[in-house]
Amino acid sequence: MKLKDKITLLTGASSGIGRATAILFAKEGAIQILADIDQKGGEETVNLIKNEVPSAKAEFINLDVSKSSAVADAIEQILKKYGRIDLLINNAGVVRVGLPEEFNEEDYDLLINVNLKGTFFCCKYTIPTFKKQKSGVIVNLASVAGHIGQVNHANYCSTKAGVLGMTRALALDLAPFNVRVNSVSPGATDTPMLRSDVAKNARERGVDFEVVKKEFEEEGVMGRWADPMEVAKVILFLASEDSSYMTGADILVDGGWVSR
Repeated sequence: MKLKDKITLLTGASSGIGRATAILFAKEGAIQILADIDQKGGEETVNLIKNEVPSAKAEFINLDVSKSSAVADAIEQILKKYGRIDLLINNAGVVRVGLPEEFNEEDYDLLINVNLKGTFFCCKYTIPTFKKQKSGVIVNLASVAGHIGQVNHANYCSTKAGVLGMTRALALDLAPFNVRVNSVSPGATDTPMLRSDVAKNARERGVDFEVVKKEFEEEGVMGRWADPMEVAKVILFLASEDSSYMTGADILVDGGWVSR
């Protein structure tokens, strides 16, 4: 098992890539604290894990990563129970799209608070433990949108580009403490978040969902969306000793999107 008994905090665990990662990590022996603002979805993830891996150790905590004090409290409780944290997977994220001149401040605040500040807060309150241990791994979820421009995605793209910059800078800060920091940049992945994005786009344009879905599929060169488990396997690679000589790196899992 690649993650046997590794104490893991995984955010955004209630669906999509987070859920797939939680299931995969369970099979690899991780002891998981699964965090999300979606209580029902998080509990469903735990139940799925227990059904697939009866011996797995996983618990759900309701956590809004955009709240600094809530993240601090969560980390404190994890340390009280387990005494350490080995892996931090910053997967929590939201998407809002729209024309820049019409994009409202409330939606932009949400993107910044969850995608950027949420990632930062989880790092901020975990790093002291990693430094003390002189060990730890952080995997941040960026996006293909951090590498390229997308129509009506200026605000979202800016937050994911920020995650890439944060990843590289943290890698420099933490290398002396034997802590690795890397990121994964998924392309179009079949998740509830992407489906809601496509549905909104379709409604605004007055076209069928499948029309917009096909457009997204054709952004890459493989002609399809990724399955969340395909991204989860890359997260596992970065979380495990298989990537022991990698830090400050980003892996694109985009079906060739940026190759065009």
